Amino acid sequence: LMVGYDRYSAQYLIKDMEAYGFQIDRDSIEQYGRVLDTVAADLENRIFLYAGKPFNINSPKQLGEILFETLMLPTDKKTKTGYSTDAETLEKLRPLSPVVSDILEYRKLQKLYSTYVEGLLKQTETDARVHTTFLQAQTVTGRLSSQDPNLQNIPVRTREGREIRRFFVAKEGCTLLDCDYSQVELRILAHLSGDAAFLSAFRRGEDIHRKTASEIFHVPTHEVTDDMRKDAKAVNFGIVYGIG
Repeated sequence: LMVGYDRYSAQYLIKDMEAYGFQIDRDSIEQYGRVLDTVAADLENRIFLYAGKPFNINSPKQLGEILFETLMLPTDKKTKTGYSTDAETLEKLRPLSPVVSDILEYRKLQKLYSTYVEGLLKQTETDARVHTTFLQAQTVTGRLSSQDPNLQNIPVRTREGREIRRFFVAKEGCTLLDCDYSQVELRILAHLSGDAAFLSAFRRGEDIHRKTASEIFHVPTHEVTDDMRKDAKAVNFGIVYGIG
């Protein structure tokens, strides 16, 4: 795709990327969809066993009645249409009953199936390639964004999400290459600010997010967990992009 683009602007490259599309493995996606269906059905049966009867798990009204009237779980959040069953509410209830964990897992599988199994298969009905739309002037920060489908939001933090990524493949004889700048915004910030500690950390090859987490949580860098690093990363980039 890049050959010959020295004489064209970025918009033509992006246009060609949209037209060319991203190849996916339809057979593997369909097979994975069947696996998700099986796991979701097992979860559904377990939830019904806790509830004592079948009901529509995807109905907030019915789910609220089961959780707060049948199972008598505590609630302090109610909407005009009934009990709140949003993710925040369910997370608070998770320690109180194993059925809540099953419900959250069921929702996660349903979202994976509808968004990435049904969604991707629908997108590739004609040529086994996904054709997204790239937006050059949509984000406040100036980053390129993607929609219908959003190819920049394929999950990676969960095992199920990583499975989805396997279905994006290179054509025969080609290789997919994943490249990323290493904390480039913060390197620029260190250069512009001239902050001695900032510059020193980069010069020593330290992981700046792990270093920040070490300072925030008052632990040695080797004791920083992935969750601690994630929080520190939000702080580091949040400051650059004007977080409140």
